[in-house]
Amino acid sequence: MDFLKRNWAVLILIGIVATWVGIRMGTRINKGCSGCIAMDIVLNAIGLGDEDETAKPAEPKPPVAHWSAIDTNGKTVTSAELQGKVSVVVYWATWCGGCKKEIPNLVALREEFPPDKVEIIGLSVDEPQKDLVAYAQSTGINYRIARVTSSIDEAFGEVESIPTLFILDQKGRIQFRHTGVVEHEALSERVRNLLA
Repeated sequence: MDFLKRNWAVLILIGIVATWVGIRMGTRINKGCSGCIAMDIVLNAIGLGDEDETAKPAEPKPPVAHWSAIDTNGKTVTSAELQGKVSVVVYWATWCGGCKKEIPNLVALREEFPPDKVEIIGLSVDEPQKDLVAYAQSTGINYRIARVTSSIDEAFGEVESIPTLFILDQKGRIQFRHTGVVEHEALSERVRNLLA
């Protein structure tokens, strides 16, 4: 208790920084609770963390179920063809403000990594009559676009709001899920880490 009295200001600062880091990471660690991440960081910093919990190995993630769709070029895209690549899959729509904001980040990501190492697929939830090809040309989208199918919904589970982005490793396992805009730097770092 004496430690807490002497270092209360430092602990508050650590808590603020840890909360900010947890939010910026946009991670689903600890069931999506950025406050939980912050609390873990603070408790570990003062030696009160649950060391047994942190020592547990991560449970292996299963690959997402098989899915397929037709992209705007008329080509079939499947989960099987993404094996061996890091894949960035984003649910989006032409009318979504956050999606529009995220498009330049995905365009920059496509320019940064070669297509044989990283695949980027925008899965549109737009109405069938929406011309996605014209929209892609007008916004400079340089990655694959397809419409969401029932097999995609089954594979990725319920997506309640957009944009929602998934990053899958080379074995098709979801390593990152985030609802909301993800900045280019954060995307790039996560992709780089999976390629390493």
